[in-house]
Amino acid sequence: MMTLREALGIIALVVTLQLCLGLLIYGPLRPTPGLELYSIAAAVLVMAAVSSIIAVVLYALFSRYASERAMRVAMMTLTEDERRVFELILRSGGEVRQDDLRRQLDFSKSKLSALVNNLERKGAIVKIRYHKTNLLKPSKGFIGR
Repeated sequence: MMTLREALGIIALVVTLQLCLGLLIYGPLRPTPGLELYSIAAAVLVMAAVSSIIAVVLYALFSRYASERAMRVAMMTLTEDERRVFELILRSGGEVRQDDLRRQLDFSKSKLSALVNNLERKGAIVKIRYHKTNLLKPSKGFIGR
């Protein structure tokens, strides 16, 4: 997936290339009569603005697609019980205590503990110690945020 820094680098490269092209057209190639420096500069700025907008739109579309695809692939790796646990964590507003989750699912402590450990190992959730239980949250990388 392309990072924002890479997208900005591409935009900078495009602007630089367009400025060089503008200087090349205005310099050694001798522009046609009536073509002034300000009109070339305006054309280069318009091209840079359009390419920047296109780059930002493509970045937004690709990052959204990549995160949705990653979520679908990650959900396919979960067992049915792990998926039930994960979906309940998501539905509970993004965090839930493990003891509350056990009551909702009617799983034994050991079964839920094993499922939670599996989800944590797979990077689906973050487990934070909270008194005598754990606070469970979906990981940012797993849900694409």
